[in-house]
Amino acid sequence: MKHDLKLPLRRSALLAALMLALSPVAARADVVAVESEGEESAAARPDTLAEEELVAGSDDLVAADDPNAVELRGVEVQGKVGNDNQVLYLEEKRASPEIVEALSSEQIARTGDSDVATTLKRVPGLSVVNGRYVYVRGLGERYSSVLLNGAQIPSPDFTRRVVPLDLFPTELLDGIIVQKTYSPNLPGEFGGGAVILRTREAPQSPFFRIQGTIGYTSGTTFQDGLSYQGGDRDWTGEDDGTRALPGSLQAAIAGGSYLRPASANNPGGATPEQLQEYGWDLAESGFAIEPERIGPDGGLSIGLGNSFQLSDDVRLGLIGAVRYRQDWDSVAEVRNIYSNSNSGLTQVGNLEVDLTDREVDSSAFIGANLDLGKYHRIGLTLLDLRQTQDLTRISDGIVDSVDSSYYELRWTENELIAEQLVGTHMFPSMHDLEIHWQYTHSDASRDQPNRRTYRYDRADDVLEYSRRSDANASSFGELDDSQDDFEISAVLPFYFESGPSLLLSGGLGRTTRDRDSSIRTFSYLLASGSPLNSEPGFFAQPIDQILNSANIRPDGFVLREVTRPTDNYFADQTVDNYFVNAELDLGTWRISAGARHESNSQSVTTFDVGNSNFDPIVSSDDSDIWLPALAVTWAYSDAAQFRFAYSKTLSRPDFRELSPAPYTDPDLDIDTIGDPDLLSTRIQNLDLRWEYYFGGADTFSVALFEKKFDNPIEKLRIPGSTPLLQLSNAMSADNYGIEVELQKNLGFIGERWIESLDTSPYSIGFNYTRVKSSIELDSESAGFQTNLSRPMQGQSPYVVNLNLGYTTDRNEANLLWSRFGSRISEVGVQGQPDVYEESYNSLDFIWRHFINDNWRATFRLRNLLDSEVRFTQGGLDTRLYQKGREVLFSLEWRPLQ
Repeated sequence: MKHDLKLPLRRSALLAALMLALSPVAARADVVAVESEGEESAAARPDTLAEEELVAGSDDLVAADDPNAVELRGVEVQGKVGNDNQVLYLEEKRASPEIVEALSSEQIARTGDSDVATTLKRVPGLSVVNGRYVYVRGLGERYSSVLLNGAQIPSPDFTRRVVPLDLFPTELLDGIIVQKTYSPNLPGEFGGGAVILRTREAPQSPFFRIQGTIGYTSGTTFQDGLSYQGGDRDWTGEDDGTRALPGSLQAAIAGGSYLRPASANNPGGATPEQLQEYGWDLAESGFAIEPERIGPDGGLSIGLGNSFQLSDDVRLGLIGAVRYRQDWDSVAEVRNIYSNSNSGLTQVGNLEVDLTDREVDSSAFIGANLDLGKYHRIGLTLLDLRQTQDLTRISDGIVDSVDSSYYELRWTENELIAEQLVGTHMFPSMHDLEIHWQYTHSDASRDQPNRRTYRYDRADDVLEYSRRSDANASSFGELDDSQDDFEISAVLPFYFESGPSLLLSGGLGRTTRDRDSSIRTFSYLLASGSPLNSEPGFFAQPIDQILNSANIRPDGFVLREVTRPTDNYFADQTVDNYFVNAELDLGTWRISAGARHESNSQSVTTFDVGNSNFDPIVSSDDSDIWLPALAVTWAYSDAAQFRFAYSKTLSRPDFRELSPAPYTDPDLDIDTIGDPDLLSTRIQNLDLRWEYYFGGADTFSVALFEKKFDNPIEKLRIPGSTPLLQLSNAMSADNYGIEVELQKNLGFIGERWIESLDTSPYSIGFNYTRVKSSIELDSESAGFQTNLSRPMQGQSPYVVNLNLGYTTDRNEANLLWSRFGSRISEVGVQGQPDVYEESYNSLDFIWRHFINDNWRATFRLRNLLDSEVRFTQGGLDTRLYQKGREVLFSLEWRPLQ
C-alpha cells in the first residue's frame, strides 16, 4: 500500500532527519534534498523550494497544485545535518521532539575555544567547574552524561563518573548537542542533561589544513616558574620511564606482594641490603624543585580528508586529524583556614601556594564512511585523546599550629581510546524501515607515576626536614577502565493521506564495564636511633642531600611501603536495556511517548594488598527500572512553538561511592568515604519552553524547568583534625528555574531606523539562566552539617552569557562576556558557614581574518578582566588567586578545502 504525505518540503526534510535522530547511535542524520539529474540540487537552493508544497510518495515527489509542476522519480536522499552549518543545527534543534541546544562547528569556531568544556559554559543553563566538569542547570557533574556519537564512554578520572570534557579538542567535532529533556533512546542515568559529541565526517571533496598557534599568559610566560628533573620526552606528554617504578622494586612487589622487611615472623621479607637497594633506585629520580624560565604556549594541528567513488553505488570517505598543544600556567594563591568559636570564625591557619602547571594535550582521529548504494552506510571512528598534567607546587604557612612548607611533584597521564563501528540501513521495500546499530569499545586509563610529596617544618626560624611520619611519600597510581557498548534500534514510519504521520521505534543494547585501580605508596622512614639525628644542620639541607644514597641505609633512612588497606580495587558493571517509542505528527501537534527498561548489576571489590587475611570489602547494586518519557510540541505557527516534557530518570552510585574505603579527591585534595548502602537517586523532570524563529539563525526562547530528587547523593564533610568527606543520601532535593536565550542579527536596525548605517554584519547572542535549588537533609543522618536545608553543591543561582559578533567576507570578530553567581564549594560543619565560590566575570575577544582563500589568521584575547577568583566562608576569604590574561595567535593554511 502506498501512503502519500502532503507536507511542505522543509517539514518532510526535518522529519527525515528526526527519524534518524531517534536512534541512540545516530550521531548525524541525513536530510532530504530533492535532486534531479543535470539540475541544481534543492539543498543548494534552499530559498527556492523551501516553502513549496509537495506530495511525497515512496517512489516519487510531485509538486502539488502547481501548473508548472515537474514530476521527479527516483529521488535520492542526500545531505547531512551539521557540516559546519549553523542554520541546519538550528533546524535540527527546532525539529527535535526533545528540548535540545545545538552547536555547530561554525559556532564553536567563533568562540575560539580549544576544548569542549570551555565551549559549553556559553550554552544556556550550563556552567563549568574546575575547568573540566559541566554542570547542567546547576546540577553537579554526577547528573550529566557524555556520549560520543551516541555511545557511552568511560572516564579516566578514577574519582569521577563523567569524562572530563577538557579532554576533547573542539576541532575534532562536527557539533555538540546538549539534550535537556530525556528520551527513551538515551541511557537512563540522566539528570541535568546529556552532552552528545559528534565527530567530523569525511568531506565530499579533498581538503587539507594545517594550523600553528603561539600564546602568552600574563604572570607565566617568560617568567620563572617551578620545575624539577623530568624525562627527555616530557614535551610529548608521555613519560620515558624516568618516573617509572624501579625494576628492582617492581620485582619485589610483583604478583601483588607487599614490601615488608625480613623478620623472625616474616623470614621471606626484604633484607636490609635489599631495602637499601630499592631505596637507592627510587631516590635516583630526585625530589628537588628548582626555578625554570617558562616559554610561550604553543600548538599544531593538521587535518585532511577526501572521498573516493569506488563504483557507481559505492563511495568511501576518509578523514584524519592530529593535534598537539602545550600550555603553562603559574598561579600564586592564598588559602586561609578557619574554625568556629563563640565570637564567630577565627583564623587558625594560612598557606601561600605557588604552583606551575604544565599541560600537554595530543589527539589523533581517523574517520571512514562507506556508502553502499543509496540506503546503506557503515562508519568507522578511531579516536585517541591524551592529556598530561605536570604540576609542581610549594605551599608555605601554618596548618595545625605548625609552620611548614609542603612540596609536591605530580605527573598525571590521562588517555581515552575509542573504536566505534556504526551502521545505518534503510529498506524501502519494507515500508521504509530503518535499522541503526553501533558497537563501541573504549579504554580509559590514568597513570600517575612517582607522585612525590615531602615537608619541612620551621623550628626556631630554621626550616628543617620534618620528623613526622608523613614527612615524605612516593606513590604510583594506575587505573584501567574498559567499556563495551552495543546498541541496535529500528524506526518504522507510517504516512497517511490525511496528513498525520507516525514513527514507531524501538531498540535494545548492553553496556559492560571493567575497572582495575591500583595505588602503591612508599616512604623513607628514619631508623630508630639513627646517627643522622645528631649531625648538626643535617635536616636543614636541601631534600636531595638528605634522601640520597649516602643516607639511605639500615641505620639511616629505610624504605617502607605505606599503601593504605583500601587503595586497590576492581569493579564491574553490566547494564542491559530496551526501549520503545512512538511519535505522532498531527501537523500542528507532535507527541512523542515511550519508555526504557534498564537492568543494572555492578559491584566494587576493595582489597588490602598488605594483609591477605582480611576479607575484601564487596559493595554491589542490582536493580531493574522502567523510565517513561513524554514530549509534546504545539507548533501553532510557522515561526513559533510550545514544548512540554515529562520524564522519570535516575542517577546510580559510581564504583567508588559504593565502597567504604577512603580515596583522595584529586580536585579537592580531601579524603572521601563511600557508603555500600547508598541508594540510586530517582528524578522527576518537568520542562516547558516557548520558541520563536525569526528566520536564518535568529531565534528567541524562554524555558521553565523543575527537577525533583528522591535520595540525592551528596558529599558531607565530617569534622576532625583532618578534613574528610562522606557520601550519603539526603532526603530530597528540588531544582527549578528559567532560561532565556536570544540569537539575532542586527541588520533590522539599519533597515528600519538608521538607513544610512549598515548593521547587517553585526549580531548579538544572549542567554540567561536563573536557578533555585534546595536540599533537605535527615536530621538523624546529617551528622555535623550546619544547615539541614540549603542549595545544592555547585549550583549557581544564575549564569549569563553575552556575545557581540561582527561578520564580513574577510573578517569575523566576537566579544564574549560571561558571569556566574556564587555557588557552594564545600558544605559547612559544626556551625561553620558553607564555603562559596564567589561570582566571576570573564571577557574574551576573538578576531579572524581571511587573508585569502587559503590563509586565515586568528587573534584571541582571553580573560581580559582577570578578575580575582575568590572563595569565602562567612564573608571571609578562604582562597584567592588570579588566572592571568591570555593572548594567542594562530595561522592556518588550507590549500584544499
